[in-house]
Amino acid sequence: MKALPFPCIRPAQDRVLEALPAMGGILSGNDALRGAIADGLMLKDPGAAYYVYECSGEPGRATGVVAICPVNVLTGSDEAAAESIDALAAAHAIAELKVQPRPVSLAYEASPVMDIILGAAKEGASLYAVTDPAGITHRVWEVKREDAVGAIRAMLDQAPEPTLADDPAYAAALAGAAQLLANEAHTAGTYTGREPFNFAVAVLFPTAQASGGAPQVPTGLLTHQIARF
Repeated sequence: MKALPFPCIRPAQDRVLEALPAMGGILSGNDALRGAIADGLMLKDPGAAYYVYECSGEPGRATGVVAICPVNVLTGSDEAAAESIDALAAAHAIAELKVQPRPVSLAYEASPVMDIILGAAKEGASLYAVTDPAGITHRVWEVKREDAVGAIRAMLDQAPEPTLADDPAYAAALAGAAQLLANEAHTAGTYTGREPFNFAVAVLFPTAQASGGAPQVPTGLLTHQIARF
């Protein structure tokens, strides 16, 4: 499958506990998000990276790799969800914000080698270690060293296409937002197929860890800018 490193918009490390409870306001519109970036509450990573995400608590521990995948992996999973009023409204909100608020959870067939690579990444210092009100601890590590990025990409290139392990309505909203932005680009005559909205940020969990429903990354912790705002 195709799963690439990406430049992330995320909370400043030293202000994450301030930022996460305020995400409803920060992600309420372009002006609010720009203000949070200008204030230093949120930051835009200057380069592309993979991220390792781990959540631990009841019922256990799960580790995924966060990357951007072609948005077509989300299409056709649930027509009823795609046509729901909530999904359509969410699609318009995401298209207007021009930022995907959280990664969509996908399941894939991970290899033992990938487990070793991600385990090595987790030996370093984490960007975040946050425990939510439900008692779930969320940790994130950034992977941007060239050899480590290359190793993760090689493993993902060999993996079969992932399957949805998230709310179908959320996946439908992301696909819908991408289509709205693509329609705008086609109308303007600027569409190339390489725009960021052609990709969705996803946390890829091993299938065995996603059975019964995969965890969700907290809103705003790792976001993907899908168009200029």
